[in-house]
Amino acid sequence: MATPFTITHTVGRVPTFAELQALAKEHEIQINGTPQAGEFSHSKATGKYAFEKNGDLGGDFTGQHVLGIITGVYVIATGKAEVTINSKPFLMPEGALKANILEGLKVFCAKFPPA
Repeated sequence: MATPFTITHTVGRVPTFAELQALAKEHEIQINGTPQAGEFSHSKATGKYAFEKNGDLGGDFTGQHVLGIITGVYVIATGKAEVTINSKPFLMPEGALKANILEGLKVFCAKFPPA
């Protein structure tokens, strides 16, 4: 198994539950839960989310890739969003995965500038 790695990017603020619902709808992601905690699913990934008492959003996910399964956790706090990959398919190039995650984080974080 590969060594876990974390990708971090600056985010202005934590999105609200309503904002997450709208974003999920745009990307055909199903949210099953409450404004405090629940699960999400997509044809390529499933996971859990929870808003902490301090307002941070975090959870875990499992992604399906043609080469195998990717697992990880994420945390979004005011000022920082990070994704940690705990396992990935052996044949998946780590550099390409890191680049894809960083690009996705940039797009996501741009939607939530400081309030």
